[in-house]
Amino acid sequence: MPSEPVAMEVEAAEEVPMANVDEEEDIQDLLDMVDDASAQPPEKQIPILIAVIKDEVAPQVRYGPKAVFLKEKAVYDLTRAYCATKEYNEVVEFLTGATGKAFFDHINKAKCAKLVRQVLDIVCSLAPDQLDMQEQICNNIITWTQAEKRTFLRQRVEAKLASILFLQKDYGTAIALIDRLLRELKKLDDKQLLVETHLMESKVHFALRNVPKAKAALTASRTAANAIYVSPSLQASIDTMSGTIHTQEGDYSTAHSYFLEAFEQLDQMNARDQAVPCLKYMMLCRILDSLNKALKLSAKGGVGKH
Repeated sequence: MPSEPVAMEVEAAEEVPMANVDEEEDIQDLLDMVDDASAQPPEKQIPILIAVIKDEVAPQVRYGPKAVFLKEKAVYDLTRAYCATKEYNEVVEFLTGATGKAFFDHINKAKCAKLVRQVLDIVCSLAPDQLDMQEQICNNIITWTQAEKRTFLRQRVEAKLASILFLQKDYGTAIALIDRLLRELKKLDDKQLLVETHLMESKVHFALRNVPKAKAALTASRTAANAIYVSPSLQASIDTMSGTIHTQEGDYSTAHSYFLEAFEQLDQMNARDQAVPCLKYMMLCRILDSLNKALKLSAKGGVGKH
């Protein structure tokens, strides 16, 4: 009777997927710990958040999508707690120590790079005046990335270090780092980081009063930006730098148009602190342009002729 075995095979085939369905990821205990931490002062948040990341409560450490997402949030909250208590060195200790390493080993390198960069951004935003501390954190992370052979992450941290050196007015060290980084990036053709690094190169050369090199670096940044999607904040930075260089060259009308582009993008993002200076530069360009035209007219005898 050939029909019976066939029917049995069909039934068995239908039962297999049901037997292999994964159980729902249970992270309620981690959620409760994160909620508990948010209600505590920063110094008391730290041990709770570390416990969430270590995940020692469960029989087995969980690295499912929900657990990883929650632990990422715990890393960011932990960074803010360390900054609130001014324990900046603990940020590096976490990133390069056993706790951080255990977590990073279970997520892909792209996500790891994003997480480390976000941690750096949090530290820099919460302690903007602590430039020496920011430089030390970057150097320690770079040393760790070299030991772990994480080239992708190292390059991004070096780009951040270049911006910190620029703020410290250590232009010589910054331009040497940028030149070496650009040589690597051009081989890898990393357009996104090329845009950011060329823009920083332009800022450093402009600070050194080397306008031709600043303009060339800005052109390289724009060329790389044309090949990819550029975030509004980065595009606003490019337009602001373009306006600055045109102002230096005396082309106030073109400078005004670039500052206007930057202002509109920043205004849409509600980035008031960055938008207001652009508005001031626009007004200044209008004044300088009108004054320039008045002086030219005066030189031709058009003013005070009668």
